[in-house]
Amino acid sequence: MESTSDKSTVHSGLVWILSGSALALYGLLGLMHVKVPGIEDAVAFFSSVSGVYLWLAACIAIFFEGLYFFGSFFPGTTLVVVIAILSQVGGLFVFLGTIVAIFVGWCLAGVVNIVAARVYHITVIQMSHDDSHKVHDRIWTTWFPIFRANYEVSQIAEGGKPYEVFLSSVRVKFLVSLMLLAYTLALPLFIDIHNVSNKEGFLSLAVIAGISFTVGIIKIKNARSSSHPF
Repeated sequence: MESTSDKSTVHSGLVWILSGSALALYGLLGLMHVKVPGIEDAVAFFSSVSGVYLWLAACIAIFFEGLYFFGSFFPGTTLVVVIAILSQVGGLFVFLGTIVAIFVGWCLAGVVNIVAARVYHITVIQMSHDDSHKVHDRIWTTWFPIFRANYEVSQIAEGGKPYEVFLSSVRVKFLVSLMLLAYTLALPLFIDIHNVSNKEGFLSLAVIAGISFTVGIIKIKNARSSSHPF
């Protein structure tokens, strides 16, 4: 018989598999030359934005990229990296403001993920939070926006307390934002962002989708093994 805990783990696995399916679909459409936004389109658009409007663009971009499922339908090379690099043309103040805007927008996306997952957890899984469930930051495996969104939703699905998931998410996003600052300052020394193609971005989705599928399958397999030990 499947326990409530195992049921939550299965739903958590499905969260990752659904995200992986969306990523695979988006990448496949791009490689089949169906007209979907790619990294080239992002560079062209954000190159024409400057100042305060760039901050707004950064906040909105990371907000949507940080949403569960919907964030899968963005270019394979994250938009915020493109925006952060392009913002350096406006000087240090504009660049630092862009990093802050990215952090704020990402945290807002986390709130939406957690609230939506909480509603799903109560209405579909039909259980409250699990006091025994430990929320871990796992920064090295969930720093990418899509993985962080998946993890936020899966943690709630497994019974994590919403405020603990949110605080964990804020900690990770703050540290990642600091790393993004250093990364985007150094990246233009090695790569010309204007020369990155859509194909490279779409191919990178295969790796991300593969990881999402693997995590989801392992979670479901572990839950099934626990409920049927013999």
